[in-house]
Amino acid sequence: MTEKTISRRGAICGVVLASLGLAMDFAPDAAQAAAGISTLKNGKLQIALAQNKVLSKIGGSVIVGLSDGSELAVVRVASGVNGFAALSLTCPHNGATVMQQGNDWICPAHGSEFTLSGKLLRGPARQALSAYPLATTAKYLTIG
Repeated sequence: MTEKTISRRGAICGVVLASLGLAMDFAPDAAQAAAGISTLKNGKLQIALAQNKVLSKIGGSVIVGLSDGSELAVVRVASGVNGFAALSLTCPHNGATVMQQGNDWICPAHGSEFTLSGKLLRGPARQALSAYPLATTAKYLTIG
């Protein structure tokens, strides 16, 4: 059994929806390791969308480990071929690795919050998560 946490925003939304007779799923899919990754001759990373079905829905994300020990996430932020973002998971405040919680990224060290696309919502961080260049086609995402 995995432990799941509920954000303050999620709890408030849940209470409002419950009062309206609607239900809300408080167990969003956590980011998972990416599959179908290859390194191109130019050093860029290519990810096969067919092997990462979680990216078919908004909020879906996969994690890619980098050679320097850091991680990046590829996130579905909107519908359409260009609806993806590639983000560093290193908090710009102190270097801790942020984690996906619902539709936000949260830093476990000091509580900085970022949107799904990496924009800063709340500090102590003073800037957004770093984004990687990303080219998309219907079949592949190319990072770098």
